[in-house]
Amino acid sequence: MFEEEKKLMDQAIATYRKGDVDGAEKMFRDFIKQYPTSSLADNACYNLAKIAYAKGEKSSSLSWYEYLLENYPDSDAAYFGKDEYVELGRELGQGISEISDECYFNGLSLLKRCKYEEAEKEFKRLIEEYPKCEYVDNAYYQLGVICKKRGDKEGARRYAEIIMTQYADTDAALQCHTLME
Repeated sequence: MFEEEKKLMDQAIATYRKGDVDGAEKMFRDFIKQYPTSSLADNACYNLAKIAYAKGEKSSSLSWYEYLLENYPDSDAAYFGKDEYVELGRELGQGISEISDECYFNGLSLLKRCKYEEAEKEFKRLIEEYPKCEYVDNAYYQLGVICKKRGDKEGARRYAEIIMTQYADTDAALQCHTLME
């Protein structure tokens, strides 16, 4: 089955490279319809976003990036598409000013400068606005660290419990013992 998917994807890419943008677009769309759970579906979405952008259809391009990030968030294509999505959103004036990792690293930066209240807001915002992102467990951990630094042992334990129950297989769970000390 995968060989068939790979063959179709290769054909679509070859069609695009030959300059048949409309033909490639149709092939990528057909691929997603036929194989929505394929490990290559993320590439089809990414290529559709690029094609729409090249055709001047920026809203459509943004929609394909959103579809990619929502449906294939852990894929290589999503990794590369995140920044393009943000930039395109800014270009369209839609207020997309950041993505989850920017939010997380901003929180870390604030925490390092001992701006606990601001850091706490960033981590809580990440959890609320990007609940499926890869940094949610780490955001909970950092909230526990903030509680611990403030002397709020109960708050630190609460965050450790959230991590241990909801994110038990993550690196943050391995570090939870530091919140309980």
